[in-house]
Amino acid sequence: MTLAQKAAIRVAPTMPVRLTHGHAVAVKRFDRDRGLRLHSLSARVALRAAAERFGYPELAQLLRRRGVTERDAYVNHMRELFRRMVFNILIDNTDDHEKNHALLVTDSQQYELSPAYDVLPSGQALGFQQMRVGEQEADSTIANALSMSLMFSLGKDDAVSEAGAVARVVGGWKEHFKSCGVTSGDIDLYAEQIDRPFLRDQRSEIQAGGQP
Repeated sequence: MTLAQKAAIRVAPTMPVRLTHGHAVAVKRFDRDRGLRLHSLSARVALRAAAERFGYPELAQLLRRRGVTERDAYVNHMRELFRRMVFNILIDNTDDHEKNHALLVTDSQQYELSPAYDVLPSGQALGFQQMRVGEQEADSTIANALSMSLMFSLGKDDAVSEAGAVARVVGGWKEHFKSCGVTSGDIDLYAEQIDRPFLRDQRSEIQAGGQP
């Protein structure tokens, strides 16, 4: 979650909690304000209501149609959603299903992309995401993410730049995890997935400004 924040992704505040045997992570609710519950929808509910497929491009287009128009906030949210998609691919978060994305509903019935709240490496090396990424469906590739960049209000060059910025952050994941107190054993386990050639090579190529 804190690594995602470094990639210009808004995340819900988190806090590690020590337990008698092990530990847990507390995630602050983003759908509460001064004790009042805010109206929120999971992407599953919102996309189903709109008769859309469960996909990142579809969620981006829902934000375009129903997002907050003031100061073109919806455009920023569409682009942030693209960064989240790329981050999930590169960090091997393949549990990014439609219930792990949410929208907040304003008083004027416009949608805001909620802070990210369930982002972590899955450690399964599936090679596909849980939501559609691009023209190659759910394949976990940057090329697939770039294939429908216009749906996120990003031209190809801007999309490559955004993906490269995310890749540079993910490239420093080991150092960041160490600074957060993740054990060397856990880091080694995660490295088997995050740094496997399939993801490492994509990360290196897009960092260098290439277009997979």
